[in-house]
Amino acid sequence: MKTSNSFAIILDVINKNWRYTQYLFISIFFLFLSSIPIWSNPEIHLNFYLLILYFGSLYFPPMISLESIFITGLLQDAIYGYPLGMSSFKYLCLHGFLLSQSRYLSERSVILSWLGFAILCIIEATLQWILLSYITDYLPSYSFSLPNTILTIFFYPLGLKLLYSISQKIG
Repeated sequence: MKTSNSFAIILDVINKNWRYTQYLFISIFFLFLSSIPIWSNPEIHLNFYLLILYFGSLYFPPMISLESIFITGLLQDAIYGYPLGMSSFKYLCLHGFLLSQSRYLSERSVILSWLGFAILCIIEATLQWILLSYITDYLPSYSFSLPNTILTIFFYPLGLKLLYSISQKIG
């Protein structure tokens, strides 16, 4: 009797927060999609989650919540073998940065939005490099994240269009 009551409570929470749950599943899907390597080099991949973080923070706030950022960061740490919490910390810092700059980035042209995304990608790569150098006690080469950053920046218009169409279908 007690387990069915707990199950009913969980279902009630999911029903109340169904939109956030759908976006969490979309974020997790794009996170797993990000782990797929591009071309023959296994270290080159798109960071789809940065697109979701940027789009959700600036243009469609119902798409992203602090809980989904934290959960997605923990999953990324598990996928890439990073210490647990590193990616969550990184993404929460980037989300705070986006919220503080949302007045400048969300009301402007597409070119300024793309430039803002490029700056976000560079900040993310730098923060990743700093955190990895702090955790591993040696200074890794910055060139390991440069192709990923450039590829993600150039994928921005197509990714933005895709996320906009997903947000229109979900509501």
